[in-house]
Amino acid sequence: MSTVRTVLALAAIKDWHLWSLDISHAYLNGEMDVPVYMEQPEGFMQGDQKRTVCLLNKSLYGSKQGGRQWNKQLHEVLTKLGFTRTCSDASLYIYVREDL
Repeated sequence: MSTVRTVLALAAIKDWHLWSLDISHAYLNGEMDVPVYMEQPEGFMQGDQKRTVCLLNKSLYGSKQGGRQWNKQLHEVLTKLGFTRTCSDASLYIYVREDL
């Protein structure tokens, strides 16, 4: 929360424009880089219930890899767009425009 307070205070002092976004189902956008298998979800049993498993292509919310994969994907996209991750808070990215 200290990062949010600091950014809001700076924006108010310097009359900056801020944008934020909330991405629903963000974890589903993370690509898996290692094979991860899971049992079929409850209520979705097909075939031999004891031996059938699912290979995940995308990360799932609640999985150990989900948050990491989503953060990795987001970091790659933001970096390509010209944003820079701050050293003090890995969740804060800054975009500097020279034309202003």
